[in-house]
Amino acid sequence: MTCSRRFLNTPFNVEKEVGIDCYLTETAGIGGKIKVRPEDFVVREMYDLEFCGSGKYAVIEVEKTRWDTHKLIKELSRRLGIGKNRIGYSGTKDKDAVSTQKMSIWGVKRDDLERINIKDVSIRFLGYSNKNIHLGDHYGNYFDVTIRDVPSIGKAVDRVDDTIREAKEKGGFPNFFGMQRFGSLRPITHKVGERIVKRDFKGAVLTYLSYTSKYESEETREARECAKEEDFKKALKIFPKHLRYELAILNHLVKCPKDYIGALKSIQLGVRTLFVHAYQSYIFNEILSERIRRGLFYQCMDGDYISFRGNKNIERSDRKRIKLYESLIEKRRAFITAPLIGYESELSDLELEVSDSFEIDRETFKIEEFPELSSKGIRRPISICSKIEDFRKQTEISCKIVEDGLNLKFPLLKGSYATSLLREVMKEDPVKANF
Repeated sequence: MTCSRRFLNTPFNVEKEVGIDCYLTETAGIGGKIKVRPEDFVVREMYDLEFCGSGKYAVIEVEKTRWDTHKLIKELSRRLGIGKNRIGYSGTKDKDAVSTQKMSIWGVKRDDLERINIKDVSIRFLGYSNKNIHLGDHYGNYFDVTIRDVPSIGKAVDRVDDTIREAKEKGGFPNFFGMQRFGSLRPITHKVGERIVKRDFKGAVLTYLSYTSKYESEETREARECAKEEDFKKALKIFPKHLRYELAILNHLVKCPKDYIGALKSIQLGVRTLFVHAYQSYIFNEILSERIRRGLFYQCMDGDYISFRGNKNIERSDRKRIKLYESLIEKRRAFITAPLIGYESELSDLELEVSDSFEIDRETFKIEEFPELSSKGIRRPISICSKIEDFRKQTEISCKIVEDGLNLKFPLLKGSYATSLLREVMKEDPVKANF
């Protein structure tokens, strides 16, 4: 593993907007795009589950094409005549993909499930369990991705191999939060989150309503302009009907002008939570970019916070034990982390330096007006683990030329973005690449 100050700055402003300022690798990218067809992006959740012939919960495996996880759960609950809270799942998956995940459903029988027929959804009954599936129960995701429109397909495999080799030498691929976290075509969730954290609730509402993107329709841009001018009645009339969160906010503001806290509360909790999480993710990305710029991507420093494979303990490193930590990191038994900052976060000097540049105090993440959005903070590895050894598997990245494209297969531990690995390989405009 080498420590190097050599890296490439990203030329794409949309990445810089979300804190992704550079590439760790210097190899030439292969270009291209993903998700040209749904079957070009296949993801399968990886579990260590047990089920049997009886139990309170029916366990199913669902393969879906172009289905949002939440919408599918809503449809399943409607077909079964049950509440959505009786359906358990571990993670949400990309809509523009073929995804396979397991779900648990309380109090239904195999026959009830086998009668369901939903377009582009395949349901396979696996058995019963007395344990519900909760968010985060899977340990990883297996990706099968086809990249199309690659300009020099004959050179692509060698370029990918060179990128993988360089990333390994430097400690792995950077574990950036991908564009999906912020909004691929209108990256604003972190901007809204920043205003919430800084108690500028009017600014949060107006940012969400009025921030425009060139990728939106003229009708939508006109509606956002009305919102920017605070003509909420007119905006409500002309906002496209599919933008249901904007419409919910506008409905509230028409009834209760200047009640911006109430307007934010008109959006469902999961979306509000995403705003603050996205802001934390943005700061994480900036910290990671700064480590790369300083040649510290995977060099253990005094004061770094280290996590260990197989347990949840986090240790602050000190000079006397640097060699030990470096040895464990080399063997992938320990990982350098960076924070998703919260009010209980402890920070290294570099992390303090970056967070101070945002003019925030950790206590600002204790939000009295929205206690449900308050965050203690957690830590996350700065390197993507593309080799899963914990569960009797040792699968690394494979790459081969297929008809009309290049196919990559790789597992990632949960929480890591496939697009953060792919961006190092492709080095393409994230919008053109369909990230």
